[in-house]
Amino acid sequence: MDAVFSINAHYERHTIPTCHRYSAWAGISVPLSGSEHLPVPNEQPLQGFVTHIRTHGEAAFSSEVLRNRQRIRANRDAPLKAEAACKYAEILVAHGITTLADVNALFGDLEKLGAVEHDLAKVAGHGSGARLAYLWMLMGDDNCIKPDRMVLRWLRVVLHRTVTTLEAIKLITEAAARLGCTPWELDHAIWKHQRDF
Repeated sequence: MDAVFSINAHYERHTIPTCHRYSAWAGISVPLSGSEHLPVPNEQPLQGFVTHIRTHGEAAFSSEVLRNRQRIRANRDAPLKAEAACKYAEILVAHGITTLADVNALFGDLEKLGAVEHDLAKVAGHGSGARLAYLWMLMGDDNCIKPDRMVLRWLRVVLHRTVTTLEAIKLITEAAARLGCTPWELDHAIWKHQRDF
């Protein structure tokens, strides 16, 4: 949910409360947790998330459970973010990935990772791939960054020119190597700077 609902949304005002509302409703005690805390206490396998959405329907789930009816694009005909999150979860489940431990194992199997990424890229709202990169970043891949509007804006100001998403990934990755930190650490520092600026 975090990876899908954070795109084009204010993180503290919208994404975090949405994740907390779902976790409270579903009885999950640790709503936002990364793979560095394995095993996650009271972790809900992804199939449970899919079942909850499919049982309620995307519209009712968005309104009644999440109280967030954001769509993947600013277009009232665009799919709800809850639908995109459900499709992400269904694809992961279809590939045998239902827990954070499964994701850690996936990172070690590049062939399977490629197949999963290929399928996830078909979900509406994929765009430049920031959502997918952010998903892996949330799951513990420190080599991924989320080249969202804040990162792109920072690069535009620093470089005095517009930067594409792919170029942003390359620049942040190269800069992180020179600074002796992970791309995630640099991405996060830029994001925090932009948020507080």
